[in-house]
Amino acid sequence: MARAGADLAERIQKALDDPVLQKAMRNAMATLYQRRTAAWSGDVDLEDLRARARALKEEAIARNDELLDLLEERVSERSGHLYRAATAADATAYIADLARARGVRTVVKSKSMTSEEVHLNAALEAAGVEVLETDLGERIIQLAGERPSHLVVPAIHKTKEDVIRLFAETMKIADPPTEAEGLTRLVREDLRARFLEAEMGVTGANFVVAETGTLVLVENEGNIRLTSQLPPIHVALVGREKIIPRLADLAVYLELLPRSGTGQLLTSYVSLITGTPSTDLLDFGGAGERPREREFHLVVLDNGRSAAARDPELREALYCIRCGACLNACAPYRLVGGHVYGGDPYPGGIGCAWTYLTQGAEEAKQTNGLCTTCARCTEVCPTKVDIPWLNTVIKERLNRKLGVGLRERVFARTDLLGRAGGALAPVANKVGGSAPAARALERMGIDGGRQLPTYARRSLEAWFSARPEADKAAIRAAGPTPTATSSAERTAAGAPRVALFVDCFVNHNLPQVGQAAVRVFEAAGVQVVLAHNSCCGRPAVSQGILGLPRGWAVTNLEELARLIGQGCDVVCLEPSCLSMLREDYRRLLEATDLADDRRIDLIEEHSYDVSEYLLLMRSRGALHLPLAHLDDTFVVHGHCHQKSLGLGSVPVDLLRLIPGASVVEVEALCCGLVGSFGYKKEYAALSTAIGGQLFEKLTAHEGTIIASGISCRSQIQLGTGRPVLHPVEALAAALLV
Repeated sequence: MARAGADLAERIQKALDDPVLQKAMRNAMATLYQRRTAAWSGDVDLEDLRARARALKEEAIARNDELLDLLEERVSERSGHLYRAATAADATAYIADLARARGVRTVVKSKSMTSEEVHLNAALEAAGVEVLETDLGERIIQLAGERPSHLVVPAIHKTKEDVIRLFAETMKIADPPTEAEGLTRLVREDLRARFLEAEMGVTGANFVVAETGTLVLVENEGNIRLTSQLPPIHVALVGREKIIPRLADLAVYLELLPRSGTGQLLTSYVSLITGTPSTDLLDFGGAGERPREREFHLVVLDNGRSAAARDPELREALYCIRCGACLNACAPYRLVGGHVYGGDPYPGGIGCAWTYLTQGAEEAKQTNGLCTTCARCTEVCPTKVDIPWLNTVIKERLNRKLGVGLRERVFARTDLLGRAGGALAPVANKVGGSAPAARALERMGIDGGRQLPTYARRSLEAWFSARPEADKAAIRAAGPTPTATSSAERTAAGAPRVALFVDCFVNHNLPQVGQAAVRVFEAAGVQVVLAHNSCCGRPAVSQGILGLPRGWAVTNLEELARLIGQGCDVVCLEPSCLSMLREDYRRLLEATDLADDRRIDLIEEHSYDVSEYLLLMRSRGALHLPLAHLDDTFVVHGHCHQKSLGLGSVPVDLLRLIPGASVVEVEALCCGLVGSFGYKKEYAALSTAIGGQLFEKLTAHEGTIIASGISCRSQIQLGTGRPVLHPVEALAAALLV
């Protein structure tokens, strides 16, 4: 494995072995995630708000140049100055030169990730200016000499005990307060006089309204108001992606941002600042040496943003509103924090994208692989930013620049591995579990301690083909049903028909899952055919290899559209395959002539998770399964892609159809294996640690463990030593026929 991978593995292990970090992250992350969930209870239509926020962001970025021109007009009308900074160096030079020209000795700053991006503090200090962070978390970070670890809570990685020691050392306090309230008061008292002395205040902005020239800042501490209103000079540094068209657009974002970021209905302070204040400057009894005229300067930073706006794949990153919800839902981030999973200064999966935009490929490659593409971040993002796809695109670009390794090429071809492993099953299984194989895998950068999957002698396709011809004749004889367009209409028109999408792993490693699905469907009177599909493309996509999956997607469009035209609904056993069909094929083919192909719509509309489809049949009164009474408990782990697709707990609801069965759903962000992620040597310890949180919850319950995902099944079996079933296997076991 390359040294860079070894360095990352060492940093991951160090973070996992740090009890203080683990305690801080565990407590804070769980709280933030739960608060967000609780904030959306009630009558608020979250999905409608998200759709509107996304549409407004798309409009704003499409009109960015026009809106920037309008913003400059409005700022000038209110005696302000707008400076367009093309680069980070331009932004810092403008602010530092302004400070020198005005004789500024002290600057107070509110929290601003954009200022961290350009390293503004260092530039001002080099100009002889003292800079004081006034946000409590940022002040802690400044005193510690660190960079933020989170977009919203910069000192999230520190415990109260850390802060007590830090204040004692840096403020020379022998007996510092030991409670949060006292520590906060200590910083407040230290900073209050500084606000009155400062000649310049620097803020960021959550949004900037082009229509009125208004800065919008949300906070909980009040320091932003002091920073922007007390000093004679107010400088706001913002990225140009923060510009929104209209003041009325704020309503949507003020519903989403506080709930998503901190779980609040509204933050304690929401400030709308337009231009230079018209009020006199108060000196609070000072000597009157400061200039009496107020100034307002708005520095609008590009630093890669306009290039991203023109890039149809990278534009997605500009829709981020920096709420931090994605970090709170990210399993790798929650264990290692932003100093391991993050660039300078942006943490997490969205941080990798922003690092790529603002600093380039070399910096982004360090953390790109930490994104497991589980999509739990997209599930909670208020503007539906597809962070997994952003990181996939970046991975492909890194591959083009730096080359694709052998390990990644192997992981990309699950289809070939399956065919070869199945043909040589006894030998492949024996060799795969040997010590020489483990050593060879280690040399490839694969964790030698990971148990490799075993291959079946007979694939699902072979089993299905060998069934009596009478079992398969009905679907061929039925022909197309052009008048029935929805699955509900098809059910009403006669026996429903499904085409099972053949997942590579089910086909060659776990054909019994597919066989169970066929038995369940046929017991319910559903006609079944296997789709002659190519690999869905997920394994290759996760390696940033997109050329092959694009070809497979084209093949699958033709095959699945043909089956849908014959009256079939497409049913997936593996949720990751369904995620490819419903979401990623559109993105995968976006740059091709097939981007607007109607067949993409058709497949998105007629593709289902197997549990989802069976429950749909039940809701229509069309599911009649002869099920036995079972005195069993099913302990269910929900798949990441089921949740990101909005399917919630469909396996739980399906298993509740079994008479006498008890069902327990265990909530965990991820199993940790996530396809090939857990097999890669540099991520092996992190994969195990993520899984450990799930194993602890699962083993607290007796019963049969259920998981829809193949990766989940493998990880859970290894981590708990207990067998794991797919939901359809449990349902098939309860059949009376």
